Amino acid sequence: MRFVSLVLFLFGFAAFAQERGLSEPSHQAGEYFVQRAGVTWVYQMPKGGRARFSINAFVDWKASFTFTIGKRSGAGSWRVKEGAWLERTLSRGEGEMVVLPAVLKEGTRWKAPASLERGPGTTSQFEVMALNAVIDLPNGTRMGNCLAVLETRLDGSEPWIHYWAPNVGKIAVRGPDDWVMQLLQFTQARSHSE
Repeated sequence: MRFVSLVLFLFGFAAFAQERGLSEPSHQAGEYFVQRAGVTWVYQMPKGGRARFSINAFVDWKASFTFTIGKRSGAGSWRVKEGAWLERTLSRGEGEMVVLPAVLKEGTRWKAPASLERGPGTTSQFEVMALNAVIDLPNGTRMGNCLAVLETRLDGSEPWIHYWAPNVGKIAVRGPDDWVMQLLQFTQARSHSE
């Protein structure tokens, strides 16, 4: 009986804290997942290089995408399952891997194959560093309320920070010494009625 009372008290307190804004802020992975065929991201890379990601199809809640990062290119799929943003691409390994877990709070951590930007062959550890980062992009746009995720090797070396903007997706990646990619152009597909 005491256990049941304690559980009910904790649920009641959690609801009260959330209602009053006392709980720790969090976001959902789906806030950063764009769900529309025809969306394209073009990024500036060092030394005049370009990267490009495009959603070619969106069927059964799965986005099929292609990418080019410098001289590397490939294809894969993204989807949200049980709140987590998952990716399947042979460039990162076999099977689905977590891009962003379902609930994102400062300090949230997970391990997965290295990001597409970093390249294949290793495992990285990821940690949410901020939910409200502000990024100035080379096209003059200032993006606020961005998610900042630190990616490192398992030994903590080679820090990279990935930035996502709500309803846009990934907007930038910063390596240990300089920007790896910064969003230049985000093109949303037009609906049939536009």
